[in-house]
Amino acid sequence: MNKALPSTLGGKPWYKEFWPWFIITLLGTVVTASLITVAIAFRHADDLVVDDYYKVGLAINQRLEHREAAMRLGIDIEVLITPEQIRLLTNNISPATKLELLLTHPIEADRDFSVDLSPGPDGVFFAALQTSITSGWHWSVSASEPEPWLISGTVESTVSEHGSH
Repeated sequence: MNKALPSTLGGKPWYKEFWPWFIITLLGTVVTASLITVAIAFRHADDLVVDDYYKVGLAINQRLEHREAAMRLGIDIEVLITPEQIRLLTNNISPATKLELLLTHPIEADRDFSVDLSPGPDGVFFAALQTSITSGWHWSVSASEPEPWLISGTVESTVSEHGSH
């Protein structure tokens, strides 16, 4: 009563058939694409997520106090950006004051940089740019004398930019 089943594979071993290799190739392609996607995601991760919210909150409060100090001192800045240089036209800032300019990219933190500004005539401070700045970058100018203060804004044009408190 043992009846042999007819062979539909023609007697070939499995590794000589088309369909097993087709399925293995599809699965291998999906696994490879997934690994590549994970590698790209880790290499180009957004810098927008902050790990330590408490420290960031303290820094925000300190920045608010420094902005209020700039308003109390009557400090006003107009930022002019050209492809080669950045110039600040200032009011109520001594030429002896050491100003620091921080330029931050809105998405890529590895492109952020800061420069010390050199005093020029008539309340002008200037610095050479290390890299090209386009619309959307954020700038902040700070000093520690006569008390810590800060003014910031966003670059709207590389020809000229007006900042406010």
